[in-house]
Amino acid sequence: MGLPASEQARPRVGIVGAARARQGLGPFLARWFESAGASVVGVSGRDARRAQAAAAALAAQSGRQVQAYADAAALARAVDLLVVACPVDGHAAGLDAALAAGVPCLCEKPLVGWRDLEAGLARVAAFRARGLLLAENCQWPFALTALDALHPGARRAPVRSVAMRLSPASPGRAMVEDSLSHVLSLLQALVALPGDARACAVTQTDPAADAVENVVRFQVVGGAAPVDVELHLRCCPEQPRPAWYAVDGARLDREIGDGYAISFRSAAGALADVEDPLAALVYGVLADLKTNNRERIHALADAVALRLRLYAGVLGALTGDG
Repeated sequence: MGLPASEQARPRVGIVGAARARQGLGPFLARWFESAGASVVGVSGRDARRAQAAAAALAAQSGRQVQAYADAAALARAVDLLVVACPVDGHAAGLDAALAAGVPCLCEKPLVGWRDLEAGLARVAAFRARGLLLAENCQWPFALTALDALHPGARRAPVRSVAMRLSPASPGRAMVEDSLSHVLSLLQALVALPGDARACAVTQTDPAADAVENVVRFQVVGGAAPVDVELHLRCCPEQPRPAWYAVDGARLDREIGDGYAISFRSAAGALADVEDPLAALVYGVLADLKTNNRERIHALADAVALRLRLYAGVLGALTGDG
């Protein structure tokens, strides 16, 4: 017997790395894809045991059968969208699986490790050339609705500074590598940057391998005027983790309420509720998947490529390899 018509219309999603290990977002992405009208039909993992456990957990969560696949390549051939939610060392294999199967891809940030810049850019170019949607799981631009609500007109003036506070679980360099894509995506949402924009004057307050606090500062040049960027980091293993962002000094602190309801509070005490940024990202990806607009696909690929260049530029400068 075939699937009901309502199920046939739902995009089939496969998740590489659907378990919660290492603070992974796989289960949360699965939940939001189901809520947004897609069907999570399969998963793959680092080994068969993990894949089967993740499939069973997601089946219990969604109430539908979820199949465990031997690897990302087999999974990609069975779906309409591949979600790469595994640790970064598995991203290249996931991207290659999507390309080989000819399916769109949503990949966890960063797209690849910063030392793999050229290989990452080659994969972005391959998605772009084939007209395949490639999105990166950078949620923070969807939180800018709070800025619009609490500081109307803030985005109309040329933005000169962007700052952010995040609270990663791991210390040291991993803290920077895990968080940098977020502030870069926020910058891209606020400032129209050319494809050759670059980071300069990169500094950090604590380069130690076990640092639990650090502030990374840099300028992004190449646009109409330089933009100052600050990434404030403090290690925080437990949730909810403190976070805020500031645009030209207007700071908004994130608050998490019952049921993971998200809001932002201004310095004056005003509060603005926002849709869960991860949910907004998932709905946006499915909308892009449905419209399959070539111009939009190219714009997303160009944004991912620029973010990857800036990411590698900042981290290269911090290690002396830039």
